[in-house]
Amino acid sequence: SVLPLAPEIDFMLQSSLHCKVPNGAIDITSLFINLNASTDAPHFVMEFIQGSPTSMVVLLDLLPRKDLALHPEYIEKYYGNTEADKQRKIIEELPQARPYLSPSLFVRSAFSPTAVFFTIDCGQGGESVLEEIVHGHLASVVKGLLQIWLGTCAGDTSEVDEGEREIMVKRDRTVRSKSIEVDLTANLPRMFGPDVSGRVIAEIRKAFGVEEA
Repeated sequence: SVLPLAPEIDFMLQSSLHCKVPNGAIDITSLFINLNASTDAPHFVMEFIQGSPTSMVVLLDLLPRKDLALHPEYIEKYYGNTEADKQRKIIEELPQARPYLSPSLFVRSAFSPTAVFFTIDCGQGGESVLEEIVHGHLASVVKGLLQIWLGTCAGDTSEVDEGEREIMVKRDRTVRSKSIEVDLTANLPRMFGPDVSGRVIAEIRKAFGVEEA
């Protein structure tokens, strides 16, 4: 009930995908909360990819909207002062966690240095251990990052210079379009077939404002 009250929110996209595969099933749960051009505050990104009862990939971030190397004050405001990296370290310290590297160099470059990108693998017979992690450490980290985002980003009223706004809007659009290309367009057709995946991708493009010409 809190999120729709923030005028800076452009749109929210929540999706849950389930696909049967020869060795079981893949479940992908995603939440994207994108802010509009009235603020340069980061977007909120959450994605869980579970390919077995004992392992999953976790992607969580306050997605930056500026070139961080050119704007150190942006890093300090949204990542340093908020101590966002403490949330990443909670998962990093789990013995079952190891860093996840996306095969896409673009995806790696688009996220923040405090992004929570991990594979959690509890090994054979580790179903109950994974469930404990999900409901314990992972739930705590999600809540922690969402609270940071709600408190620092969703209600941000900082004015954005017109020139910087144009650059930011272009960056947002490029990130959204490229993310669809390297993630959905590359993977959904082989999971759900061309017809279903085509309709899903078209709707996501429409929500993201990056329809194909």
